[in-house]
Amino acid sequence: MNFTEIANTRQSCRSYDAARAVEEKKLHAILESARLSPSACNGQPYLMTVCRGESAKAVAKAVQGMGMNKFATDAPVLI
Repeated sequence: MNFTEIANTRQSCRSYDAARAVEEKKLHAILESARLSPSACNGQPYLMTVCRGESAKAVAKAVQGMGMNKFATDAPVLI
């Protein structure tokens, strides 16, 4: 599958089961994909914070200003 096909078929999940944890293997795969993604001059200036549980709830509340990101309320993990 080429990038255009991926971009045309992508979905943005905004419905989460708050009781269902994200599997460690999947979370590590997501983080590894981000780590390997291209960056300017291969500088890789990424800093990612993984929030779960009460931390995720606090972050969700913080990013919901001005009526945006309401879908984050039930997300079990926020990065």
